[in-house]
Amino acid sequence: MSGGKFNAEAIIVGAGPVGSTLASLLGAGGVECVLAGSTGGPRPGGPVRALAMTLASRNVLQAAGAWERLPREEIGYFQKMRVWDANGTGAIEFDSAELCLPTLGYIVEQTLLDDALAGAIQTHQCLSAVVADRAESLDIGRDRAVLRLEDGRELSAPLVVGADGFASGVRPLAGIDYPTHEYRQQALVCTVDTERPHEFTAWQRFLPDGPLAFLPLSVPRRCAVVWSTASDRATELLRMNPAAFDAQLAHAFDHTLGAVTTISARGAFPLRRAHAERYCRPRFVLAGDAAHCVHPLAGQGANLGLLDAACLAQVLLAARARGQDIGALEVLRRYERWRRGENGAMLVALDALQKLFGSGSGALQWARNAGLDLVDASDMLKNLIMRLATGTLGDLPLLARSPLPARP
Repeated sequence: MSGGKFNAEAIIVGAGPVGSTLASLLGAGGVECVLAGSTGGPRPGGPVRALAMTLASRNVLQAAGAWERLPREEIGYFQKMRVWDANGTGAIEFDSAELCLPTLGYIVEQTLLDDALAGAIQTHQCLSAVVADRAESLDIGRDRAVLRLEDGRELSAPLVVGADGFASGVRPLAGIDYPTHEYRQQALVCTVDTERPHEFTAWQRFLPDGPLAFLPLSVPRRCAVVWSTASDRATELLRMNPAAFDAQLAHAFDHTLGAVTTISARGAFPLRRAHAERYCRPRFVLAGDAAHCVHPLAGQGANLGLLDAACLAQVLLAARARGQDIGALEVLRRYERWRRGENGAMLVALDALQKLFGSGSGALQWARNAGLDLVDASDMLKNLIMRLATGTLGDLPLLARSPLPARP
């Protein structure tokens, strides 16, 4: 590489968790990559975004060389999960012991994950990172694609990967539509200390205008909060003084963990669902939120993206080992057939749950409370849901199946 021109085997646009994980997995396989973008995540002092990670995601991150770089003392985990409806008595409790697992999942602050992935990328000599705020054009030729940046630099490779999130700048350059539905909700996020210990339990209470989750961090009386609520209500909560907000939050959570004290800045982001009409064209492919976006009520957004990265890496490395062109449409379609259906099924399921628990209909309130109690009484159904939620069930890539210890 020299001057303003960068040539590689693959260009990955977007240096967030999905793009960085894919870059590290391909780099470990000897693929020369350019990672274009900036993590741009929240920094200390700003709103803290915590990610719920499945066991499958841990395996993928370990294969990418990032998991062992996370500070062990700052990884939260949950052995149990309790879900209940504020408008009724229905509730479900999940316990990792029922699956003979020491944990159901992990809670990791995104800033820590960004730093761990940045460290992992630096270990691969075949990876180059460039700061790129926005792409200006994408020209797809017979053998290569050329991505031109606004500052005049050109990136050229047989394959361009769009992993630059919901507001992808490269996806429209490839001519791929992204039908989107706005929930007219926002997810308010912050970190709180609680009066009572979280007991290594992930708590979620469904309120009339959206779910409220307390996710256990590594400190026994500290949780990451994700409060999905109407947009105007979120704006009101963001403007409250700290004491008033803490009182509102404790009340909304039915004082389950006692009094709460916010210890971070508050932030909010809009909630949407979206699914790209297709995942690939010749020499171009999408992954992560650039391909799909789901409601956060089950904490699956980041996990779906990491599975995309692992599946795409598996397909590309296998094709490369056979001497195939990794940017050829027949190669990229293998990944699309693998992931688009599974992501679409999760999107539909989460959208249905959002509608079910967001309805004020008396009949639906009765049905969902009865359904919660019915599932809670069935070991078979609970085990099925837990296996899906932990990422131990489904058509998983090999890197997600690695038999690794379940605890941090």
